[in-house]
Amino acid sequence: MTTIDKTAHVPAPRESVSGDGPLLDVRDLHVEFHTRDGVAKAVNGVNYTVSAGETLAVLGESGSGKSVTAQTIMGILDMPPGKITQGEILFRGQDMLKMSNEERRKIRGRKIAMIFQDALSSLNPVLSVGYQLGEM
Repeated sequence: MTTIDKTAHVPAPRESVSGDGPLLDVRDLHVEFHTRDGVAKAVNGVNYTVSAGETLAVLGESGSGKSVTAQTIMGILDMPPGKITQGEILFRGQDMLKMSNEERRKIRGRKIAMIFQDALSSLNPVLSVGYQLGEM
């Protein structure tokens, strides 16, 4: 999996960010799946930090762990069969892995969001991606 970190020119967030820390800090994330054939390591030591005003694009080959990483961050990965074996996911300094489902629901979609692989079902093709990301 390859990550490209580039600052995007989108409108400022509607809500101010408290503190000087990152919005999202993923540290040494490991996710695996137990299958009939054994253990499949889907995510193996992913690290990245996203600060206010930044956009992170995660690129990689099919099966490299992009979707599993994003689903794990959002708290929507099916567990089981998925299992987080190591790492931290901090959103505004709060450990998302220790949040209850109710706490995650309060921030999901309002403060943190994901664009799914099928972009046509997630994005309006008439509007620019930058505009739509700025709306989130």
